[in-house]
Amino acid sequence: MPPGPVVERPSCTDAVIVLPGIMGSELVDAATGEVLWGVSDPSWYVSAWTSGRALRRLAVTDEERAGAATRVRARRLLAATAAVPVFHGVEPYTRLVAEVRRVAAHPAAVLPFPYDWRLSVGHNAAALRAAAERHLAQWRGHEYWRGRRHDPDSIRLSLVAHSMGGLVARRFVAGLGPDAPVVRTVVTLGTPFYGAVKAVHILGTGRGATPPLPRARLRHLVRDMPGLYDLLPSYRCVVDGPGSRRLAPADVAAVGGDAELAAGPLSGAERSWPAGGPALRPFVGVDQPTMQSLSITDGAVEPLYYTCEDGGAATVDHAGDATVFRRSAVAGEHPPSYVPQTHVALARSEEAVAFVRAVLTEGTLGPPLPGVLPIGLQVPDVAAVDVETEILVAVPDFSAVACRVVEVGTNTALPPPRLSPGDGVARARVRLPRPGIYRVEAKGGGYSAVSQLLLAVPAADLAPAAGPHRTG
Repeated sequence: MPPGPVVERPSCTDAVIVLPGIMGSELVDAATGEVLWGVSDPSWYVSAWTSGRALRRLAVTDEERAGAATRVRARRLLAATAAVPVFHGVEPYTRLVAEVRRVAAHPAAVLPFPYDWRLSVGHNAAALRAAAERHLAQWRGHEYWRGRRHDPDSIRLSLVAHSMGGLVARRFVAGLGPDAPVVRTVVTLGTPFYGAVKAVHILGTGRGATPPLPRARLRHLVRDMPGLYDLLPSYRCVVDGPGSRRLAPADVAAVGGDAELAAGPLSGAERSWPAGGPALRPFVGVDQPTMQSLSITDGAVEPLYYTCEDGGAATVDHAGDATVFRRSAVAGEHPPSYVPQTHVALARSEEAVAFVRAVLTEGTLGPPLPGVLPIGLQVPDVAAVDVETEILVAVPDFSAVACRVVEVGTNTALPPPRLSPGDGVARARVRLPRPGIYRVEAKGGGYSAVSQLLLAVPAADLAPAAGPHRTG
């Protein structure tokens, strides 16, 4: 028999750049190389968010805010799971980068772009522009093209960005002006184009209570961090009387933030996708309980899980990915693609990876697998060791749902928690045996498991922080 045809897989000939989200880059001391953020040992995070000593050197200095950002260097994308109170942590980008390289014409066409997420989106967009110019030039002149017919000037850039990385990509594209066509497409995974209420929640104390110590550490760390202010919501999110209004710098100052750092992001400038820019392909997490609005009383923030519409005549829960409100993650002219998943797990989910592959190769995705059940998962961000912690799972059919808890550091699964169905929500209780990072997963059908990260700390460290706390 004659040999069969040589079957090739579709590939992407663009120069591709992968951008992580906030806290998704490993940061090191530029002089010594010592890791300041992104340590692989889960116990480091327990100590950091309770004692605060390891966080001291992450605080943004006056010199860094003024533009002299040479003290800290972003070395690589996060390679291990990191715990972050309120944000529920950050998962590594290892799989996403590997899959992008798999569909690229050559591994050299892919550039992971770590950046100093403590600093402003504008600062990091300028760094991205310099890196993109170098990467595109190197790929156009790469030996891969030797002997292949091609026009170097026709080779373009594609960007794949998670969360804050999409804001860096947007600022980069907006700054290109007439050169914008050099970027073919931008894929965003859970990018808060119009901000996230959770950023205000982190800066504030919450109504009627002082935050537990890990959250107090985070609040103190990010108060002078320009990158956090770039996540402030610019839409009408403050419920005030019968309707709602936009957040103002004075509101941010009232809850303990910096009005000057808030002024630029809250102006609403550069929030929409640049007209005439490259194709934007947003991938959006849905079906998770998500802060969408807030109220402020005597300087205390109360997050609200709905939006006010029709001048306050209606309240609507649009949900989202547990961090980014569904409508905030949508921009540009292309319709978004949706998946029931959390923000922290979005970039590593099967659906997101398949979406990125399909867009980069201009393929099409088939229908979801049969038996799909949209699942909502609600887990606390911090829990006490050896104390019962409640997990909530919202799903139409509880009989088809499986739930498990895995200790990240050892990859050890705890005994499966038993779900007790209630009125539209199943509850399970789990005891975490020791301090560390745990991944809670719920699966029920064709979608990948919905997951959240949970930081377990000694019970004494979950007592409300008494008075102001310093990171040092």
